[in-house]
Amino acid sequence: MANALIVSTTQYAAQLTELLSSVGYGSATQAHSGTEAKRLMSEEPFDLIIINAPLVDEYGYELAVQSAENTLAGVLLLAKADVSEAVEERVEGYGIVVLSKPVSGEDLYRTLKVLYSNRRRLDKLLTSNKRLEDKIEELKLVDRAKCLLIMHEGMSEQDAHKYIEKKAMDLRISRQEVAQKIISLKQRD
Repeated sequence: MANALIVSTTQYAAQLTELLSSVGYGSATQAHSGTEAKRLMSEEPFDLIIINAPLVDEYGYELAVQSAENTLAGVLLLAKADVSEAVEERVEGYGIVVLSKPVSGEDLYRTLKVLYSNRRRLDKLLTSNKRLEDKIEELKLVDRAKCLLIMHEGMSEQDAHKYIEKKAMDLRISRQEVAQKIISLKQRD
């Protein structure tokens, strides 16, 4: 379940926590300063970071930028209406959402829903990317094993490919495992 970090010095954090649970976030951690938030972000990953500016030790846009650059979390910055436009100009290139305070409950709810759905899409993309990276790694290992079979056993590329495929089927293991065994055996020779 998704988790959030709320960086706020006011009682507003309790209201945000309640709203977050209705959107789909499982837990919310509160930090009272930018320094505390940075420490928490180094200890665990968050799916959403909400910064209720200003903070006691900084305004908050610096923390928002750092969060956007160093995490995969969605970042929401709540800024006073009189400075929100200037803050938005500073952070717009980082994908940070800025809302002017006071924020209506409906606007905040919709924004949190969008950030939540974007995070779910990002998770799917990350999973797909990981699968592709694993497949590339497998192909590299199999190609390396084929090269070793060609060099040491005098096989053709096609014969080496068939050999690896047949071994994988016969032993009921993956091609990657067969390739790793071939590599370790041939490197000892």
